[in-house]
Amino acid sequence: MRWILDACTLIYLAKARIFRKFIELTQFPVVIDSTVYEEVVIRGKHEEHKDAFEIEKLLKEFMIPVISVDVSKEIYLFRDAGETSCYILAKDHGICITSDERAYKKFINFELNTIRLDTFFFHAYQKRILKKNEFMNILEQLETVNATKPKSILFFLEKLNQ
Repeated sequence: MRWILDACTLIYLAKARIFRKFIELTQFPVVIDSTVYEEVVIRGKHEEHKDAFEIEKLLKEFMIPVISVDVSKEIYLFRDAGETSCYILAKDHGICITSDERAYKKFINFELNTIRLDTFFFHAYQKRILKKNEFMNILEQLETVNATKPKSILFFLEKLNQ
């Protein structure tokens, strides 16, 4: 099993400054595909997005493999090459992490192992790997970069109080 990050997840983890915490909590290897790398790092650096330089550094620091995937045969299923590659990699013993609502719904419809980023951290809290205040801080950080919604936070708050 492995965790597959799509472009939005990679960007959200970096912008929220929780990439390191995410890596600490993963029990499986983390991978991205070459399409996501191209979109986030190569194009991001070309367009001078500060996050792209930070993400490149984090990927090197944690030795995250970049896997080349041919999306040409299944791109018609999705509008986005990154989502398509996440789908392909997750079909082959993986769990795709996405915060993109449209992609998440498609992945679920294809019965793909997928999880939202905020839910990933909630599961860590449920397993007692994260303390309540750590989880709440992470939710706050995710909300500041639009990686979670107030509706989701309310859902998690209700779960915490049960």
